[in-house]
Amino acid sequence: MADSDKATEKGIDSKKSSEHNKPKKKPNKTANAAPWTFPKNILEDAISIPKAIEEKNAGNPMPADQLVKAVGYNKPTDWRFLDLLRSANLYGLVTGTGQNATVSIAKIGQDVVAPGSSQERQKALLEAFRNVEDFKKVDDFYGNKRIPEDEYFLNTLTRQFGIQRDRASTFAEIFRANISFLKSFNINTGASANVTLGDLTVASTANADATASTKEKRVREFLDTCFVMMPFGGWFDRYYQEIYVQAIKDTGLEPVRADELFSTGSVMEQIWEQITRSKVLLADLTDKNPNVFYELGLAHAASKPVVFTSARIDDVPFDLRHLRVIVYETREPEWAPKLRKHITEYLRNTIKDPNKSIPHPFRVPVVNNTTPEISNDG
Repeated sequence: MADSDKATEKGIDSKKSSEHNKPKKKPNKTANAAPWTFPKNILEDAISIPKAIEEKNAGNPMPADQLVKAVGYNKPTDWRFLDLLRSANLYGLVTGTGQNATVSIAKIGQDVVAPGSSQERQKALLEAFRNVEDFKKVDDFYGNKRIPEDEYFLNTLTRQFGIQRDRASTFAEIFRANISFLKSFNINTGASANVTLGDLTVASTANADATASTKEKRVREFLDTCFVMMPFGGWFDRYYQEIYVQAIKDTGLEPVRADELFSTGSVMEQIWEQITRSKVLLADLTDKNPNVFYELGLAHAASKPVVFTSARIDDVPFDLRHLRVIVYETREPEWAPKLRKHITEYLRNTIKDPNKSIPHPFRVPVVNNTTPEISNDG
């Protein structure tokens, strides 16, 4: 064989070897995937889009590159932001989607985030849920019938409504979460009459001896929440119901305590979810309850502002006393109305300047934690 032929053959073999060793590109699973016909985010999370526009830009349209930072992300190309924005569009809360969009609040979104009455908000929330055609069809189909267990529900979603099998469980999770959210505002959809999620309470880690118990459910009024970390039982329950709840509502926040979480699943996951969702938190450090301090650590790790109350200043760690602390004395005359007034004032001041209620090392906010988190595959 001629030297030139050998060189050519060697070159071909070398090329084949190089191509063989070259890492293969993963097939693009999203290229041919059908677009999602329902939101990847629950309604409660999607509301953060019109809420940010209302609070940060007085309700005026916002470019996506500004809106992204207002909802806690950095770049308008972040798939989590794009999913959240598309979800808000599917619910009819806003118009405009994509990284280059100018986003405006729609009528439904306006009635949700800035209603003229609680009834107007209730109506708008239901409209947002049923604005998603898939949700509306499933809701109408079940009517007052009980939603079946997962296996049968998922089969029905796939066979009756054409939801792709690999997306059916996500649909079911978001659908049920939305019904539970609406029910907290005393909004009944056709399918919510027999949903068991809203009828359950769970034990909280805030008290090692606490057990699950059925409590009278309070109708939710506000979108923003204040998660309350405190011991359970005895006088603490009375303080919560008669003082804390009303003081928090006076600030336009919805009070939530761990024993009021109306869903199944891991208690700690639900507590973490409430901590990350809340606008501000309230912690009663009386008696140095270890589980309250654990939840407080989670709150600081999530860069959340916390207002402290305590019946004794000695129960407040020394390195937290420079933050907002309300010390109350139950033996003083009129201590209860005074405590309620102070809680309301401190919460309002905290909303205006949250950094004063966050220890300095934790003042860098974490990225938004939207639930459920779904990968960007279509």
